[in-house]
Amino acid sequence: MEYDAAVIGSGVGGLICAFQLARQGKSVVLCEAQAVPGGYATTFTRNGFIFESAVHCVDDLGKDGDIRNFLEETGLIDKITLLELKNFARTVYPEHDFIVDFKRENFIDFLRVHFPHEQENIDAVFKTTDRFYAQFDRFVESSLPDWLESLLIPFLCPSFIGVSRVTVQQFFAKYFKDEKLIALFGDLWHFLGLPPSRLSMFFFLLAFRGYYANPTAYVKGGFCKLFKVLVEELKNSGATVHFNTAVRKIVTSKGKKVIGIETDKGEIIKAKAIVSNANAIDTLTRLLDDDRVRKEYALEFSSMEKSLSGVQVYLGLKVPAKNLGMTTPMLFSSSTYDHDANFSYIVCGDYDRCFFEMVDHSQIDSSLAPAGKGTLTIMVLDLYKNWRDLSREEYREKKQAIAQKLIRRAEKYLPGLSEVIEVMEVATPRTMQRYTASPEGAIYGFAPTVSQSGMNRLPQTTKVKGLFLTGAWTQPGHGVHACFLSGLMAGEEVMKFLG
Repeated sequence: MEYDAAVIGSGVGGLICAFQLARQGKSVVLCEAQAVPGGYATTFTRNGFIFESAVHCVDDLGKDGDIRNFLEETGLIDKITLLELKNFARTVYPEHDFIVDFKRENFIDFLRVHFPHEQENIDAVFKTTDRFYAQFDRFVESSLPDWLESLLIPFLCPSFIGVSRVTVQQFFAKYFKDEKLIALFGDLWHFLGLPPSRLSMFFFLLAFRGYYANPTAYVKGGFCKLFKVLVEELKNSGATVHFNTAVRKIVTSKGKKVIGIETDKGEIIKAKAIVSNANAIDTLTRLLDDDRVRKEYALEFSSMEKSLSGVQVYLGLKVPAKNLGMTTPMLFSSSTYDHDANFSYIVCGDYDRCFFEMVDHSQIDSSLAPAGKGTLTIMVLDLYKNWRDLSREEYREKKQAIAQKLIRRAEKYLPGLSEVIEVMEVATPRTMQRYTASPEGAIYGFAPTVSQSGMNRLPQTTKVKGLFLTGAWTQPGHGVHACFLSGLMAGEEVMKFLG
């Protein structure tokens, strides 16, 4: 049998793409190397505690959000339970402590009160960003042909173009002189993986609207519940789904057109189109069977920057974290307003001073912990090189030492935390690489620099006819929301190809 499409990997992008193709009557086969779907966005259980492996918060699940609308239109929303979030996070700096509650006006009021000398500039910034959002929405919703739309962008969307060319720091420095104000505006950088001095303003603004202005929700039982529903719906639509099945080769006709995939079990599966949700680097420099094309992509990727990885300490607690003082589902803590310094602490592995965050999923969904208990995840960004060359014993010792160091830092906000820990697991960049095969455990795909964001990011199409990409390494970027959109974009390209 020859399938219309073979999808490699069941991360968010792969699942959404496969689901869309199956819904439109295409024959689909999906192969996943792991035993469960979701990629980074899965869950695991320890002694009755359920932990999100990587997802902290997903934007656009609120009313009129992209993902919410999709779930409603497809009927998937009837198969899961959404829990509405009241706020995003508590954000703490040496001299400022505030809560982001999805209400932009509250954030604006906070800034006006604490930076009265910058009030006019604060208003000017939001007027400028509103123009960007209006033009971006116009671009996304346009029904013009792609070629005509690209020609008209400079005239219809000048703010769209301008923002695409600058960093977060460059943008805000045009308006503000107060470095602390610039730091608070750029706080979301840690969700995106680069300091404001290097982070694309284009990608930053998309995330900023999602978390600072629009309410969102959480999937009861963990986001894997949604992915399991997607798998069941795929099967109901006639798709074939293989777990514990890795793809070891993309078979082509001399690198010009896809023929199919070869699995680790030696099976050849023929397909007219192939969509890879595996990381783009492995897909195009390892899985492809044509040496010439592999070398071309290897040369292209050699100048591209991969994102950071991270360390996560998962804690099962004898009491809810709220009892210790965790008043919001998330807490972000920065020891300095200098985000370049924050980033340097990450690079050199300074776990005493680097930015860290805490996430209390069980505060949103009590079913994630046994009755009367709670979960807590502490995270810091990190680099694979800080863990790469350790022996097994050195690795084990460092994991425990860093976990204890982060727990002590967390106790500044949650006194007595170390005394109520019942379960502890630690994940490092090596863990991220092992479970997802992402190069160096990169959690955001390619780093969201100006030259690697927006239209500059890797597209869904490739040099090989019939081979498409989806996921965090491609447009529009990383995160569940972006990967969801990437899956839809890949599905559209495949439908065009299949006619």
